[in-house]
Amino acid sequence: MKTCDPLTPPYHVAVLDDHRFIGELLALRLQTDTSFRVLLTASRAQTLFELLDGAQRVDIVLLDMDLGDDDGIAVARSLLERRPALRIVGLSAHAETHYPLTLLEVGGRGFLSKRCSAHDLVSGLQRVARGDLAISPDVALHLATSVQDSGARRMRALTGKEAEVLTLLSRGRSVDEISTALGISIKTVQSHRSNMKRKLNARTDVELALLALRAGLVGMQDGGG
Repeated sequence: MKTCDPLTPPYHVAVLDDHRFIGELLALRLQTDTSFRVLLTASRAQTLFELLDGAQRVDIVLLDMDLGDDDGIAVARSLLERRPALRIVGLSAHAETHYPLTLLEVGGRGFLSKRCSAHDLVSGLQRVARGDLAISPDVALHLATSVQDSGARRMRALTGKEAEVLTLLSRGRSVDEISTALGISIKTVQSHRSNMKRKLNARTDVELALLALRAGLVGMQDGGG
């Protein structure tokens, strides 16, 4: 799974939630940590688009998926078209929807349950700022069980070295980092990744990571930090 470079604090955050009270509550929770600076709490996507169309630095967007008239995934795509380096973290009260996997596939950096504690919200966004993914345990459980077929059984098709590469990839390591850690060439790492996708019928690095999660190669809170 592709990693991002660590951000420099303070981290500039925008919150988009169609329930203004919830958006303001999320902002208050983030502001208990001095490394976050909440620039905007919006209830309409257009308000956020206008901020991004200016020169204002925005690092992370906390994006509610249930936006009423707007579709959260469509909004995420539009945000990334405007700012490809933007780190989007999805929010939903319902982990068992299609939103978590779809958001990760379009370039999101995490997905948190609205039921998460203030501590989990702050620590999740800290992970994203460091370049890792942040996924609430209940969301991770749904993602793992939504991947068809048995992860453990499918993993038996991998060689030992492929399993090592997959474990590191799922923890957010880059191809260069895996190459150094395992003492193999970058080309060999890329070859292992392609072979794993073919063997496991996975289209993306996200799907590979979910299969590794289900098979127990990595834990729900594993990361690259």
